[in-house]
Amino acid sequence: MEAPNPVSENSDSKSSRTRQRILKAAAGIFRQQGYTSASLREIAESAGMQAGSLYYHFDSKEDLAEAVMDEGVAAARRSAEQALAALGGGEDALSAIEAAFRGHLAYLLEESDFAVATLRMLHQTPEAIRKRHTRKQRQFGQFYAGLFKQARRDGLIRDDFDLSALRMLLLGALNWSPEWFDEGRLTAEQLVHQLSMMMRNGLMPPRLRVVPGAATAR
Repeated sequence: MEAPNPVSENSDSKSSRTRQRILKAAAGIFRQQGYTSASLREIAESAGMQAGSLYYHFDSKEDLAEAVMDEGVAAARRSAEQALAALGGGEDALSAIEAAFRGHLAYLLEESDFAVATLRMLHQTPEAIRKRHTRKQRQFGQFYAGLFKQARRDGLIRDDFDLSALRMLLLGALNWSPEWFDEGRLTAEQLVHQLSMMMRNGLMPPRLRVVPGAATAR
């Protein structure tokens, strides 16, 4: 078996770090200015590099914008899935949803530029990008759809709720949270706890409702 080439590995690692630095810089600029007004020169300056160097990593502004949007969705999903996996199994379906929400929200608040930039750019980017990104969003939505369907099968969600509408309402609230969240009043964990109270007292049949201890603002 051929030994790995350390020079190639170091080069790949450096390229990956540079790409991530560009994505973070681009997310910040796109969040502030939207897709139309943002320029590659400003993004390059924010990333600490020459504008021409961006083309080693991204073919165009459109390519970079799509990469920022895709990173936001992919990373949020990874965070949600990791939080769910950390439970170890055996939890009820609503607890699984809460764990996924916790991981999802933690990412959104930590990397808020990606979340807000995506929301701002979605209807400004070319149609082909919007269509591809919408498909990826729907795939993430199906991850949550499975959790909600399991909760319904387990009798943990009232029969009079439309699961699709319910899922979209809750995810919409999560995805917009970086725009209004104030860590001076609540921690991210307290915010998830309040969402959990809303869910368990609003979604569950009356006979199953449990009121957790109240989360308090600072």
